[in-house]
Amino acid sequence: MKDSNVYFDKETEAVIGVFRGFLNSEKFKKIGEDLHAALKEHKACKQLNNIENMKVLTQDVQHWVNNTWFTQATQNGLRYLAFVVPKDIFGKVSMQSANADWTGSNGVEIEYFNNLEVAKEWLKSKS
Repeated sequence: MKDSNVYFDKETEAVIGVFRGFLNSEKFKKIGEDLHAALKEHKACKQLNNIENMKVLTQDVQHWVNNTWFTQATQNGLRYLAFVVPKDIFGKVSMQSANADWTGSNGVEIEYFNNLEVAKEWLKSKS
C-alpha cells in the first residue's frame, strides 16, 4: 500500500485512513472527505488514522482539521479515534497541533499509539 487511502475494516468496525508522505492541502482534504463519506456509509463511530509515515501538515490543513473536519466527523457519528503516530518528529508535532482542540473533548475519545495492532485492539474494545 504505497498511497494514502480510506477503507472500512470489518474486524474493528472502523473506518481507516492511511496517510503517507507529504500531503498538500487538496490531497489531505480529499482523504478527509473520503473519511466522512465512509463514516456515513458504514454508520461507523470508530476511526483509525494511520499517519505513521506522514510528513508535516501545512498550517491551513491544521486549521481545517480543527475547525471543519472534526465538526463534520462528530455530526457523522465519530466517537472513537485512534492514531498510529508519525515516526517523523515534524509530522508528530503537526498532528498534535491539528488535534489540540478536540483531544478529550466534544464527545470524541482520542488515543495515540505507536503500533497498528494495538490501536486496532483498542478500537475493538469500544462499542
